[in-house]
Amino acid sequence: MGQCFSSTYATVEVSPNEVDKELPEIERNSYIFSDGIGKITPDLAMEVAQRLKLTANPPCAYQIRFGGCKGVIASWPGNNDGVRLSLRKSMIKFESDHSILEICSWTRFQPGFLNRQIVTLLSTLDVPDDVFWKMQQNMILKLDRMVVDTEVAFDILTASCADQGNTAAIMLSAGFKPQAEPHLRGMLVCIRASQLWGLREKARIFVPSGRWLMGCLDELGVLEQGQCFIQVSTPSLENCFVNHGSRFSETKKNLQVIKGFVVVAKNPCLHPGDIRVLKAVDAPELHHLSDCLVFPQKGDRPHPNEASGSDLDGDLYFVTWDENLIPPSRKSWIPMDYAPAEEKRLPRPVSQKVISCHF
Repeated sequence: MGQCFSSTYATVEVSPNEVDKELPEIERNSYIFSDGIGKITPDLAMEVAQRLKLTANPPCAYQIRFGGCKGVIASWPGNNDGVRLSLRKSMIKFESDHSILEICSWTRFQPGFLNRQIVTLLSTLDVPDDVFWKMQQNMILKLDRMVVDTEVAFDILTASCADQGNTAAIMLSAGFKPQAEPHLRGMLVCIRASQLWGLREKARIFVPSGRWLMGCLDELGVLEQGQCFIQVSTPSLENCFVNHGSRFSETKKNLQVIKGFVVVAKNPCLHPGDIRVLKAVDAPELHHLSDCLVFPQKGDRPHPNEASGSDLDGDLYFVTWDENLIPPSRKSWIPMDYAPAEEKRLPRPVSQKVISCHF
């Protein structure tokens, strides 16, 4: 029932003849590698982006609600058979005739931050504690300077504030000074206070070489076990302007393909095996996917499942390619077994009255 109460944006109506709800699952060793993810054609993805006013930087994947289905749909070329939306059995939670494609979230630039759990596990995996101390001190020094140093403030706003810092970044680029403009100074003071609070209460340390990324699947099978594909957009002033006027509507993403060892984690993470060390590789066939973490469909066990028992229905993963945060062993611990407990079944039919009594 809770699925119907998700906060969403209604976009386009997709007719039943344009929907395929029988996209084959990728299963192996009792694991579902494609759990929670489907496909959307580029033309339909662009229609959705137009409804969300995201055409300047159209997302490559969306977290959706569609009738009784939930999960993620990533942009992949169609087969010219009229099907524009392909869903898997793992995405279908109940039957419904509702045909409006509703969007919960989408792929975009999301800066990377550590937290207490990730710091604790990385320390357990022999990442020196001095690394976290230096990152914390550097963050505090910059935050202390942002109210008086325009360049430092601009760097913080574009690199670590995502959409929340857009207005302040635009004002700084236009020549406003926090010393002379009370509104700008007030925004900077609030941003500084917010980040210091997160640092104090949650060990929320900013990681320049890191992101929070939505998980997707390599539908082509080009990635091997232990590999992943990551292409991120870099922070810039243009990103701030995208949602502020048609003058900058032709802005294109400045993309970077990550190569080498990366650390992948998902909240909550409590076991050393929840920190996965993967190798990011360049795969030209996947270059249409950006600001997402593409997992392989090959292997004995899905890498998302290894990371806190996750799946691909919209979970965000912390990813960093900072050499100082990669465990010295360059290997992952044996992951914990997250097999679900056996479900309990009532010996009688479940009626609406029974549901209302336990709601």
